Amino acid sequence: MVREVGYAFPPSTFEVTAARVEEFVLALGVAPEDGWVARDGAPVPQGFLMYVTTYGAHPVHDAMEIDFMKAMYGGAEVELHAPVHVGDVLDVQPVVSDVRTKTGRNGTLTFVELTTDYTASDGTLAVRERSTTIQRG
Repeated sequence: MVREVGYAFPPSTFEVTAARVEEFVLALGVAPEDGWVARDGAPVPQGFLMYVTTYGAHPVHDAMEIDFMKAMYGGAEVELHAPVHVGDVLDVQPVVSDVRTKTGRNGTLTFVELTTDYTASDGTLAVRERSTTIQRG
């Protein structure tokens, strides 16, 4: 099980394709501005970056042996450091940044925090996300 603070998962990449951005905008039901089109170079809506974090999460959660029948989303914090555009390819690097356990009257809860950096091809940090998963038992 990989739940040691400082453990860095193998890096991966995420391509910000027009199709993925359009999928997000359609799900949201509102374009970022009048006349906006998801074509290369267009800035992505800010909420899209939360959507990005759901791609490729299963291998990370599997390695941490998170049982989603006993787990819940504990929240996320996203820091935007640089604009992200359609056509960008981001390097993705998740790291276990905190693990803590609390025991209460209903049993044990384990809080696992991941910090994931999304870096542009020129090395610029674009996004830093901290997310927490809470597992019972």
